[in-house]
Amino acid sequence: MVPVFTRREAERFAPPGSPRSYLLAPLTFRERQSFRADMARECGIYPPRAQLLDGLREAVREASPANAEELINHIDAAEADADGEDRSVQQCLATIEAACAGLPVYATLLAARQRYAGMLPWVAARHALRGWESDGLPPFARTGGLVPADLLDLIPSEEIEAVGNRAAELMQPDRSAEGNFAPPSSSPAIP
Repeated sequence: MVPVFTRREAERFAPPGSPRSYLLAPLTFRERQSFRADMARECGIYPPRAQLLDGLREAVREASPANAEELINHIDAAEADADGEDRSVQQCLATIEAACAGLPVYATLLAARQRYAGMLPWVAARHALRGWESDGLPPFARTGGLVPADLLDLIPSEEIEAVGNRAAELMQPDRSAEGNFAPPSSSPAIP
């Protein structure tokens, strides 16, 4: 392995069942911004739940079943149950989603979510990989701070998912660092 030097501590990661190991580094602030920009370029924007539910309502109106108003009321109830605690409301929503999955207005949002979620590990690995030990892969390389796409595409898909998901985890603060991000307590002396 020919490691690429990084300012932060790198981690050796071996995907379950793989004979290969990968060297991953937590991303710096600027590297995380570059990662986010690449996510937007490669994957578009992840449609939030509110947009998905609005698209589902529009799909119901487009399909115009006899009980459209009742179905929209169920979607409204699911939106109000944001934590998903009411099982029957969530099951009803799942049935409506399945019935509308093929309608273009809703299918487009589902496809955007799928693309975003599916590409996240690939983009994260491209930014976080610093080296690998592997039989069957060519020598590791980075160009312009990234693993070249054609080189990254040689990693088996189940491994790139595991490597990329671990890289994404390394971008998140761990439990010991979470307290460092809390807002300061308000003081009566400071307006």
